[in-house]
Amino acid sequence: MTDKISSARYRERNEILMFKGKPDGSFIGGIMPSVFENFRLGLYERRYKKLKAGSEKWHLEQEKVSNLPSVKIHAKRRALFYMTTLNCGDRLYVHPKVIIYFPQNMTIGNNVFFNRGAFITAREEVIIGNDVLIGPNVMINSGNHNYADKNKLIQEQGHTSKKIVIGDDVWIGGNAVILPGITIGKGAVIAAGAIVTKDVDEYTVVAGIPAKKMKERGSNG
Repeated sequence: MTDKISSARYRERNEILMFKGKPDGSFIGGIMPSVFENFRLGLYERRYKKLKAGSEKWHLEQEKVSNLPSVKIHAKRRALFYMTTLNCGDRLYVHPKVIIYFPQNMTIGNNVFFNRGAFITAREEVIIGNDVLIGPNVMINSGNHNYADKNKLIQEQGHTSKKIVIGDDVWIGGNAVILPGITIGKGAVIAAGAIVTKDVDEYTVVAGIPAKKMKERGSNG
């Protein structure tokens, strides 16, 4: 297996691990399929090393891997694509239908999990720390349309972009929205459906529209 996608560097879904059981040590049942899979992944890695993040070819490949199943070589191929072409750490898992725009501005730490349908637009830098869980259909967007001039079409007024930083050990619940310029502190929890318009302190749980502090992690409130 390629170094990037070896068992020490690839993150598997926990529910899949429950069904795998002990590996088949036979040549036909275990060793041969593994060798063939490693060979195929090696070929994919060679292809991905030639891609420039954000290029037309990169986006075409992203569409392909985004629509692959979430198991076996397909999931490994998708993780390999991002781990090879982006500034990305180890043990990445990416579900289908995840899409990243301006990937050249992304930094992803170790042991990060993207659930199905997450959407990231990184017009300005987006930094995701270690051990981060990103729920289904989360939107992270570091750019906004300008609209102040009512005598000009909004689509002709350009964008304003601000850096987003997501700290270590953060959980972002499904359908949450992270807006430009936001810093989410280490250990914070963003409730499902929240729209984050202000920075979030470390180990703080926020919820609502706009997101407000509910409690701190470990508290009974």
